[in-house]
Formats: sequence, structure tokens, C-alpha cells
Amino acid sequence: ALAALGPIALIFLIARERHRLRVARRFMSENLRGVSNPLRPLRPYLAGAALLAAAIALAGPRAGFTLIPVESRESNRVIAIDVSDSMGATDVGASRLDAAKAIAKRIIESDTGRVGLVIFESRAEVVSPLTNDDEGVAALIDSIQPGEVADPGTDLAGAILGSMRIVDSDPAQKGDIIIISDGEDQGTRLEDALRRAHDKGIVVSTIVIGSTTGSTIRRAEGGDLRDDFGDVVRTYAHPEMMQQIARATGGRFFANPFGEHDLDSLAGPPSSRGRNKNVKIPIERFQWPLALAAVAILLGSFTNRGAE
Repeated sequence: ALAALGPIALIFLIARERHRLRVARRFMSENLRGVSNPLRPLRPYLAGAALLAAAIALAGPRAGFTLIPVESRESNRVIAIDVSDSMGATDVGASRLDAAKAIAKRIIESDTGRVGLVIFESRAEVVSPLTNDDEGVAALIDSIQPGEVADPGTDLAGAILGSMRIVDSDPAQKGDIIIISDGEDQGTRLEDALRRAHDKGIVVSTIVIGSTTGSTIRRAEGGDLRDDFGDVVRTYAHPEMMQQIARATGGRFFANPFGEHDLDSLAGPPSSRGRNKNVKIPIERFQWPLALAAVAILLGSFTNRGAE
């Protein structure tokens, strides 16, 4: 539509110029016409060309491409950390929860996609939705405390289902789940949760923290945790439960992966982080017709000098 303005304006200006010449020759004497400009007939053509060039410039013409490096984020990942009382056991040199937090931060540092964070006891709680802010998620991990959900017990199915909701929030992107726990489970929905994860193609990898020989749980105020009968509570890691989850969904299983390279197959090497790819961006070329319009207007001003 804009391109049609040029020819229309050209026809109008030519007709107007011819009408002006007829009127001038009819009513003005040769002595009153002034100095004739031989370039005057070009004026409507230059004006039409200027309008056409301006219309093309407004249309935003593009020619050629430029390559822009864009960071490629490969997939989404949700990390679910067990914060139940049993994670306060110190059978891995530190508390199980402190070890889990350190492992989670190692995974985030080496990950190439967006990360979400869930904590769980008998129910799951979202701490962070999917985000590219790795440092922000790491800071949230540092702030996690045992019993933070305030719903005692451990429900691994709840952790899986809660994490799946975050993965499902971005259906256009592939996502997986990593559960870090000692494997104790008081829930009753695990088989259903595993079936749903498998049906959706969501891989759940697991990391068990703790020893099978068991440990007491130190309380923050001192002494060991006791049950309602006054007996000291002893907690045991359950690697078989975590293996079952990973096996059912095609994930990987890790037991106390404290070595520097123990998680390489899961997290990937740090050098893979933020790999760049080049994206073709069209180059705007509106400057060319705009410059042509300016030249046509300038030339038109010269043809207007002198009167007929």
C-alpha cells in the first residue's frame, strides 16, 4: 500500500505541473513569466521518486544477515532436596543435609539449562521456579534448614510430583529431575508417581546421602533426637529405594558422590556451561531508500528555482 503512493503522487504532480503551464501560458505575458528553468519538468518525477523511496523506507526493507552469538541453554532441571529430620544425621562427615546442599550447588554450577528448586518432607514445597539465575538458586540452597517444610516425615512421591509440576510449566522444553535424599520413605504413592513420570518421559535421577549402618540425629539445641517413647532415633540410608526410582524412569543413581568427578556423567563438565550458537539476524536497510528520498528532495529544490 505504501509503495503505491509513489506512482499516485507522480501522476498527480505531473497533471498539476501541466495545468500550471497551461494557465501560465494563457494568462501571463512572456515578459512576466520570469526566467524559465529547463529542469522544472523534472520536479514531479523527483517528488514522486522521493515519496516512493520514503514509503519503501517505512516498510523496513532488509537485506543480508549478521551473526549474533546467543547462549544456548539445553534443558530444564529440577533439584529436589530432602529436608526431613533424618537429613540431620552426621554419618557422612557432616550432616546429610549439608552434604546434599554442597552436591546440589555442584550440579547447578555445571548445568547448562534453567534450574528449579524443591524441598520436601511429607509434602513438597517449591523454593524456586525455573530460572537462569544460578547464583540466586545457590543462595537459596545455602539458606535451607532441616525441618523447614514443617511437615515431618518423608514422601518421595510428593517430591517427584511437585518437581514434575515445575517441569510441566515449560512444556516446550525438555526437563529432568534430580532427587537428593537418604531414601527413607513414609509415603504411599511412589508407584503412581513413577508411572506418571515414565509416561511423560521425565527422567528422575537420584542421589542417596548417608550410610546403611545408620546414625543418630543431632538436635540443634544439643543431644540426640528421641521418639515419643524417649528412645534415641536411629536413621538408615536406603539406597535400594533410590535405585528403584532411577531405574523406573531411566535415570542415574549415585551413592554419596563426594569425589570431584563422581557426578560428571550427570552434571557435565564445567566447560560445557553456556555454550554459544550463532543466530542469523536480518540487517535493516531502510537507510538506503531514505537517503535516496533525501537526494530526490534536494534535487527537486533546484528544479523549483525560476518561475515559468
